[in-house]
Amino acid sequence: MNDGSPARDQRYGDHPLVIRGARTKLDVRLLKALAAAERVILYVVSAALLAIAGGIVIMLFVMVVSGGERWTEKVVVVIEDLLLVLIVLEIFATVLTHLEGGRLRLEPFIIVGIIAVVRHIMSVVVRLTVSMTAAESREQFTEMAVYAGVAFLLTAALALARWSQSRIQRRP
Repeated sequence: MNDGSPARDQRYGDHPLVIRGARTKLDVRLLKALAAAERVILYVVSAALLAIAGGIVIMLFVMVVSGGERWTEKVVVVIEDLLLVLIVLEIFATVLTHLEGGRLRLEPFIIVGIIAVVRHIMSVVVRLTVSMTAAESREQFTEMAVYAGVAFLLTAALALARWSQSRIQRRP
C-alpha cells in the first residue's frame, strides 16, 4: 500500500531518501546515488567544521600568548572566540546527528542563534568601553537593546520548542 508517505522499503536500502514511491530500478539507483553523495558531503562538512573549530582554538592560543593588547581586551576576545567555537561545534553536532540517521531539529539552530547574539552583545559592550561621542554611544545602546530583544525572543522560541517536544513525547 502506497499512501504517499516516505516510508522506507527494505528492498531498496535503509536510507530515508530511498522511498517506497520509486517506480523503476533507475529511480532506485538514482536515489541511492544521491543518498550516498549526501552522506559524503556531510562527512566532508563534519571534518571541515572540526578543522575550523581547531583552527580557532589554535589562533586564540597564539593571540593570548603574543602580547600587545590589554588583558581586559584579551579576556573579551577569548570569550567571543570560545563562543564561536561553541557555534561551530553545535553545527557539527547537528550534522553528526543527521549522519547517524537522526532527524534535523529546530533546537540546535535556536541555540546557535542565542550564542551568536550573545557574541554580538559582547562586542557592543567592548565598543562601549572606548571613548565615543554621545550619538555613537546612544547608537551602541540601541544596538545592544535590539540584540537583547532578539536574545529574549530566541530564548522564548527555545522554551516553546522544548515544551512542544515534551508534549509530543508524552502522547500515548
